[in-house]
Amino acid sequence: MSPRQHHRRKRQQVEHPRRDEPGYLARFGSGAAGPLAEAYRIAGYADGLVGAAPACAVLKPHYDSGLKWADANNPQPEDPLWGAGVRAGLTWDGTFYRDRARYPAGGALFWCAYFKPGSGPGLKNGYWFNFGSGWSHLHNDQPAALLAGAAQKLFFDPVTNQWTLVIEATQFVTHAVVNVWTGTKSGGNDPTGSYTRTAGLDPLAALTIAAL
Repeated sequence: MSPRQHHRRKRQQVEHPRRDEPGYLARFGSGAAGPLAEAYRIAGYADGLVGAAPACAVLKPHYDSGLKWADANNPQPEDPLWGAGVRAGLTWDGTFYRDRARYPAGGALFWCAYFKPGSGPGLKNGYWFNFGSGWSHLHNDQPAALLAGAAQKLFFDPVTNQWTLVIEATQFVTHAVVNVWTGTKSGGNDPTGSYTRTAGLDPLAALTIAAL
């Protein structure tokens, strides 16, 4: 092999790495074999699958949270609560949507529960979700501020070179963001597959993402 041929082969190896090579997505964009779906869903999802474990009870409203119960004049610790979430919110169905117009910062590899087609600001318009023992709210009803509040997100993280699934809740009164469940999946050219838990209140070991 001549020096020129050797140089050409070496350059081709650098410019055309295998798609399953570690770091491919981070270095060369989506790397998706495609087609990527506009929506994905947690397989077998039903309300309570995530966020209803005993450890998630801290997400529920409580008697001294500033909310008014039926016995508003004399709330007691043993008073019955009206449950999780917010009264006017929607019940999340475990689905994630892509919307590059509303959230261009996410790019082609970012899906979020708030981006269902036709959704918009407000309680029952799809920016407030009830699930498990908690609820989430898009920060200030502004997609651009998505990362400032609690959200259900599915995306590729180029820093860790992993697909990541994040489910967050909004704490009552303080509105602090609470990590309910986070998991990751290594490899693959799309987000489908099994995610292994890495953090969160809910101890559920794994969740599976499927194309809608």
